[in-house]
Amino acid sequence: MNGIDFINGDSRSAEWIREHLDYQRKDWCLLWPFARSRNGYAYVGQDSISVHRIMCEHRNGPPPTDKHQAAHSCGNGHLGCVNQWHLTWKTAGENQIERYQHSGITRRSKLTPEEVDEIRALKDRARINDIAEQFGISDTNVRHILAGKLWKAESVRQRVFSEAEVLLIRATPWQEKSAMQWSREFGVHRAVIDRIRGGHTYKWVTAQPCSQQSPPEREGK
Repeated sequence: MNGIDFINGDSRSAEWIREHLDYQRKDWCLLWPFARSRNGYAYVGQDSISVHRIMCEHRNGPPPTDKHQAAHSCGNGHLGCVNQWHLTWKTAGENQIERYQHSGITRRSKLTPEEVDEIRALKDRARINDIAEQFGISDTNVRHILAGKLWKAESVRQRVFSEAEVLLIRATPWQEKSAMQWSREFGVHRAVIDRIRGGHTYKWVTAQPCSQQSPPEREGK
């Protein structure tokens, strides 16, 4: 799904984007009112489409190349700004120069195993440069992670969940099975389960009819 397809939908976030496509205030940031990713940027839809790219394309037309990023002149992308007047297409190098002008040299904290798993789960579902922008790392690092050259299996316990597993985790009430129980069953950190349940990861996995996702009934009911 591309940005145009998403904003034509009937979700609350799609409706909000349509209402703000022609936002006229050039001096104020326009902050995304819904949930944002861990690095503060706004993403929507099953394919994790970046809202600032939608707004940038609306204002400036399609990007010159697939490698161009939607750069914030305000420096507040990490705060959820999606004001079209603050966005222009820039290469990764140009974007880094602009970030330095805003905040100086910033170091990216080391990725967590959970973030590495999320990056690998996004393979073939999101563009390389979008993943890089979402996690604040370079395109090269994303490619190396996906190719197994960084964070190799022997250095991090990788666990990519199937859609059926994600649906089962989300469908099972916490009173019936806790996050800690799930984490022990799948051999992952509890935070991984919490992020799946909260919809922060595996966003493309949509709910199936209850008959397909309800856990088996307990004996004696």
